[in-house]
Amino acid sequence: MKKKIFKIDLHEDIALNVIYDTHKDIAKRYSLNKGYNEFGFPVHNNVDLPRLKEGGVKFVFASIFSLDKKSVANLTKITNQGYNFSKLKKIKTGLEGAIEQLSYYYGVAEKLSSTLKIIKSKNDYFSVKKSKDKIGFILHSEGIDYFPDENSVEIFYNLGLRSLALTWRNKNKFGGGNNVKGGLTDLGRVVLDKCQKLGIIIDLAHANTKTFFDVVNYIKKPPMVSHTNCYALQPHNRNLTDEQIKKIAEKGGVIGISVIYDQIGGTTIKDYVKHFIHIKKLVGVDYLAFGTDFDGLIDPDIIFLKNFEDVSQFDNVIKELEKSGFKESEIEKICYKNAERLILEYLK
Repeated sequence: MKKKIFKIDLHEDIALNVIYDTHKDIAKRYSLNKGYNEFGFPVHNNVDLPRLKEGGVKFVFASIFSLDKKSVANLTKITNQGYNFSKLKKIKTGLEGAIEQLSYYYGVAEKLSSTLKIIKSKNDYFSVKKSKDKIGFILHSEGIDYFPDENSVEIFYNLGLRSLALTWRNKNKFGGGNNVKGGLTDLGRVVLDKCQKLGIIIDLAHANTKTFFDVVNYIKKPPMVSHTNCYALQPHNRNLTDEQIKKIAEKGGVIGISVIYDQIGGTTIKDYVKHFIHIKKLVGVDYLAFGTDFDGLIDPDIIFLKNFEDVSQFDNVIKELEKSGFKESEIEKICYKNAERLILEYLK
């Protein structure tokens, strides 16, 4: 493809990775296993500003992840769920953890103000889009355990939050995640109302089936599923069934395809692109996006996709999309146009 197209990534766990896994300076370029931590985590380093620029990534949904102590205790009792929940005990919880990660984003944006901006409005978005060198972070919360009540929605909106998921894999007072039972609660509905009024994007990446359908049938605005894959290709409780994919399309939402190998069902870019092909055949390309989950994959048994191990290598995926018959106009939609449509639906 001759035309250089910028990308939007709907999910990267940058703050968590910097604080707990690599202690990197994102202004500098790193390799996949460069960095260090004192927590015993394997070092997996997928994101920094030089690699984002090389990969043509212009906007990132930069995640805040902080469970409460009750959720950590409950999740660490779960076994045989394909996830090492015990590692959560090493990470700060609750409001303390959320503020630590939020502070990181603001600190690095202030330090690197010539190249990095927190996106809070449409004006911010277009300013970064038009700039040659700037990258925009859209602050996202992967679960809101640390919200004591619905009033926290306004507080965190004023602190810059523009996207949230009610839950991670756990159950909380707002809804149920993919490792538990239980649907959307009355308090969760109040939160959704506030999100739609204020302009906070609603993410369903970790919602269980009940919560997923409760939310999409309740909200009026289009939802996002920031990092997931197709259940029809790889049966996994984090993946979307065809019925769910059709529902997202019906609502005009967006689905970010993740690089998590056990959700993909393979370790090659060709395996990854099969999920784009499946959704295209099912509902068309207007709902597809990238949602890598880069910087969030710190399990020791993680296998990264060959030639798509970090954000600098997006063009290798573009080449495979071309080989698979995607037109330039369709690739533009996947790279940024679909995600941009959703972002501008919410931002004020």
